[in-house]
Amino acid sequence: MNEITKEYVRHFNETRDFFECHELFEEAWKAEAQEPLKSFYKAMVQVATAQFKLNQGYMNGFRKLYGFCFGVLAALPPQYQGIDVAKLRDEFTAQLNRLPEEAYIEAGTFREHGLDYLVLSTVEDAE
Repeated sequence: MNEITKEYVRHFNETRDFFECHELFEEAWKAEAQEPLKSFYKAMVQVATAQFKLNQGYMNGFRKLYGFCFGVLAALPPQYQGIDVAKLRDEFTAQLNRLPEEAYIEAGTFREHGLDYLVLSTVEDAE
């Protein structure tokens, strides 16, 4: 796992600063030329943004972001850049399937709908 990914995971799991996750990986994605790393960074920007949308109550925004990034996540190996991508795919899909049907819910009430933020598992966590 490279240093920028470690920082992303820290912000994603510990501080829940999804804006900072977005900033970190957006810069990395724009600077990266090699695939699939470039697409991985972009997809993870979208995963973080989906978590932000969840908190803000924008269910359709979450759904759109899922649609944008899931194909990339599905094409990655089960573990990539130190992240358990297989678990992320499963949990992100489960999160999508639990969303309320409404396009919008009151900001900050997602837990009242049986939802929670994703937690990224790392290869080190699995060992």
